[in-house]
Amino acid sequence: MSDPTHVPHRPSRPERLLQAVGVLLFLATFGAITGGVVARYFHLSGFEWSFEIAALSFVWVTFIGCVLAELRGENVRFVGVLLLLPPAGQRALQLFSCLVLLGVSLWLLASGWAVLERSGRVPTPVLRWPSGLMTLALVSAAALLVVIALLRLWRLCVRREPQA
Repeated sequence: MSDPTHVPHRPSRPERLLQAVGVLLFLATFGAITGGVVARYFHLSGFEWSFEIAALSFVWVTFIGCVLAELRGENVRFVGVLLLLPPAGQRALQLFSCLVLLGVSLWLLASGWAVLERSGRVPTPVLRWPSGLMTLALVSAAALLVVIALLRLWRLCVRREPQA
C-alpha cells in the first residue's frame, strides 16, 4: 500500500538502472512467450528454448520489481496504522518494519546462497545454462533489500530522520 502523504521523487540513477533492466527483461519475457506460442501454433520446431528464457526473465523481473517497490515504499506498508500513532509510536513501527525487512532479507540471502552453492551449476533442461542464473535473482534482490534496510535503519537511528 502506498503512502498517501508520500510525494513522488525523481528516481535515483541505480533506481533508473533497475527500471531499465526490468523493462528489458519484461520485453524478453513477452517476446519469448509470444515466440513460443506462435511457434507452437504453426508447429515450428526449434523454439523449445523460448519458455526457458521466459521463465528466467520472469523470475528476474519479479525480484527487480520487489526491490523497486521497496525503494518507493510501495511494497508493504501500514500507513493507516502509522498515521494513527503519535510520533514516538510511528518511529517505533518504522524501526520494527526496518528490522523485519532486514531479518527476512538476510534469511533469503542465506537461503538463496545455500541453494546457489548446492545446485547453481546444474544445467537447465534445454539451453543447458546454469540454473543458478535463476537463483541469482533471489540472491541479488535479497542483497539489495539488506542494503535498503540498513540505510533506513541508519537514517532512523543515527541521523534520526523519519522514514518517507
